[in-house]
Amino acid sequence: MTINMAENKPLNYIVRGLQLVFALIIIGTDGYAIHVYHGHNDYVDSPVFGGEATLYAGVPAAWGFLLFCAGWTVLTVIFHSVKPSFASRPMISYIGIATETVAVLSWLAGFIAVAINVLTTDACSSGQNSCAELKAATAFGAFEWLLFIATASMTVTAFFKNRKRVSPSRISEPADEPRSELGGEKE
Repeated sequence: MTINMAENKPLNYIVRGLQLVFALIIIGTDGYAIHVYHGHNDYVDSPVFGGEATLYAGVPAAWGFLLFCAGWTVLTVIFHSVKPSFASRPMISYIGIATETVAVLSWLAGFIAVAINVLTTDACSSGQNSCAELKAATAFGAFEWLLFIATASMTVTAFFKNRKRVSPSRISEPADEPRSELGGEKE
């Protein structure tokens, strides 16, 4: 027995609520990690720079991308909560699938990028206090990705299920009936 989340509104609202809560947690933890991370100067003796050079190492881009993913999630959840009021419009289903797809791919790339960044760079070993927050944001990002996998699969399933119900052929009027200049029937 499979549960169709698109047709089970309470379950859909619970999963969307979890997505929103996890996104807010990630905004808090990742935002805090970005805030407390202090850039540092690296002194390099390299012939490329003509001798000594000072390079500034700032916040890694992966952390900012994870913050973008959380912001995108907030927009996606808002869209999917107001989508039923616009359900009669044909493009809404396509936009819903597109937002889910972008969210799934973004979360996959985001949490993996931060996990690799935490493991391979000196973000945690350089005395910064943001390591625990980044690990928490990465874990919540992985759960967020799993939630979006579930909602995306249900959105695509509902799209194709509803598409089969609606016949693509249009109702055509007989060609031999006279029409007025405005497109209606003559009286």
